[in-house]
Amino acid sequence: MKRIFLLFLVVCLLCGCEKTGPEYLVSSIGFDSDGTEYNVSFEAIIINSENTEQALKVLKGKGKTIDEAVKEIDRQCTQPLLLSHCGVIIIGDGITTKQFSDIKSYCYSSDPITLSAFFIKSKNAQQLLSAKPLSSACVGYDIMGLLKQNKQYKNRFFEVISNEYNAVLPRIELGKEGLYFESGN
Repeated sequence: MKRIFLLFLVVCLLCGCEKTGPEYLVSSIGFDSDGTEYNVSFEAIIINSENTEQALKVLKGKGKTIDEAVKEIDRQCTQPLLLSHCGVIIIGDGITTKQFSDIKSYCYSSDPITLSAFFIKSKNAQQLLSAKPLSSACVGYDIMGLLKQNKQYKNRFFEVISNEYNAVLPRIELGKEGLYFESGN
């Protein structure tokens, strides 16, 4: 009887194994606005457990609210977005002060987004995320490397939240030679 139970238990455990679809590891999030709607971009490294392929994709959503734009992005994915790997939050030039406040609230209420993520500014967040990565798996991680080399800014999420009115975000743009800090900001 014990052997039958043990055999049944092993069969049940083996049947519980299933292949999962691709995982979407979000490395960075970009926020742009045309004045009326949010344009949200997620740079995602897509890892497929069924084979060793890895792809990079920029997922885009648009909506009157951040939630609407993110739901549009969610509909493009077969698996949940994993925000725990997000290291960079890019604020495009079209974002107003109120929208920036909404973005900080959204990111703060999204549990998996780490408070050590970097905030930066750019002319166009989506365009920056759509660039080809130069030295790592994705543009977001290239930006993190650039920021870690230049420690003059207090632009980590927890620093921006605690020093809201005096936060100075570095501006990073894409040039012919790659990513660079734009001075005068």
